[in-house]
Amino acid sequence: MRKFWVLVFLILFLSAAVFLYISEKGKDSYTKVLTFKKQGIEISLYSKSGSIRTGGNFIKITVDPPKGIKEFYFYMPPMPGMNEMRDVARLKEISKGVYEGSLHISMDGPWQIRVVFEDGSMITHDVFVPIVKGREEKPPVVAHGGHLMITPEKLQLIGIITEQVSKRKLVKTFSTVGYVEYNREKIYDITVRADAWVEKTYGRFEGEYVKKGTPLMKILSPEIQIAIEELKQAEKLGDRELIEKARRKLNYYKSSAVIRSPVDGVIIEKKVFVGGFVKEGFTAYRIADISEAWIIAEVPLKLANYVRNGTTALITSEENPEKVVEAKVDYIFPEVDKFSKTVKVRLKVKNHELTWKPFSLTEVIFEIPLGEVLAVPESAVIDTGKRTIVFVEMEKGMYMPVNVKLGRKAEGYYEVIHGLKEGDKVVVKGTFLLDAEAQIRGLYGEGGTVHHHH
Repeated sequence: MRKFWVLVFLILFLSAAVFLYISEKGKDSYTKVLTFKKQGIEISLYSKSGSIRTGGNFIKITVDPPKGIKEFYFYMPPMPGMNEMRDVARLKEISKGVYEGSLHISMDGPWQIRVVFEDGSMITHDVFVPIVKGREEKPPVVAHGGHLMITPEKLQLIGIITEQVSKRKLVKTFSTVGYVEYNREKIYDITVRADAWVEKTYGRFEGEYVKKGTPLMKILSPEIQIAIEELKQAEKLGDRELIEKARRKLNYYKSSAVIRSPVDGVIIEKKVFVGGFVKEGFTAYRIADISEAWIIAEVPLKLANYVRNGTTALITSEENPEKVVEAKVDYIFPEVDKFSKTVKVRLKVKNHELTWKPFSLTEVIFEIPLGEVLAVPESAVIDTGKRTIVFVEMEKGMYMPVNVKLGRKAEGYYEVIHGLKEGDKVVVKGTFLLDAEAQIRGLYGEGGTVHHHH
């Protein structure tokens, strides 16, 4: 019985020992994923998972010969719409020249490993995340002669797509807000040419639509009555000269007691009331002919150069958006609105059915042909602020950053003024990653080569 318990004890002891050995061994089970040597210092990076990927990573770093690390991080330069990124490792020195810790990577793509030592020196190494063991034996990206040389494996990861530069018939299309105005060339003032009392206004009011010939007011003027009596007396006497003078005088006074609207239009001002007295030259009514309306479009200043007299636009009303009419710009106002930074342009539309109600809003759509131009897709263009660049595919896996001068933009394309020729293949997908690679390798900096392609 005693031998049995001794045997059980030995089995349990050996099992515990094996378990502790495996556990301790597991703690140190790192796989080397890459090694690089610069300035006489060899840096090796290990990972428990066997790779460095987006997300959390447990890592070990060795420095040979041993040297104190102040900071270890992955760096990605700024790209359009994105600030620079620094993913810093949390490290603990476990022995001289050996560090363990964690590293969180924000995204897949081109990074630069930066190792900053306690003496202030730094070494760098370019990588592409994810980093898998063995992939670093052949650098995925090489800068040579101002070009980026990319391996097929990395090309597949980046997913580069190219498109040929070609000539296109571009149409610049944009819309802006407009509003309806009275045709100010067809506003009529109804005045009296002699002092008079107002006997009737026939219930007229501001905003009323009146037809031509509609009575506006009935007046009583002593001067007109005197002129009428003078004409009667001249006719009794049969004096042709006096008759002619009396008629000219009455014609000047426009001597009808009832004053009528001279046009179809809207009363936009009424200044007389029954029983009132008006002086010679007084404007009693103001009537706007609305058979034709003005559309005033507010064109943003940056688009104003596209609009000329005679430019065609499509107009829809706020009240009836399904109804679309075509009109041409017939006047461009010379001033810029200092608050909205817009330029007013005028278009005229027929308004016999009163479709266009004054002061209502409209949408004005401009479609301006730019002609056939050499064009590059918008997605191919990288604007760094200092220069405008596209990547030209010289051959599969070889890409050259090229300075370009661009003109007008329309339908997702830029007009090419200088830098490209018809038939060039430009990168339209993967440009930001190529841009990051070019920045890491200093192709844009002082001494870097950015080509002027012809």
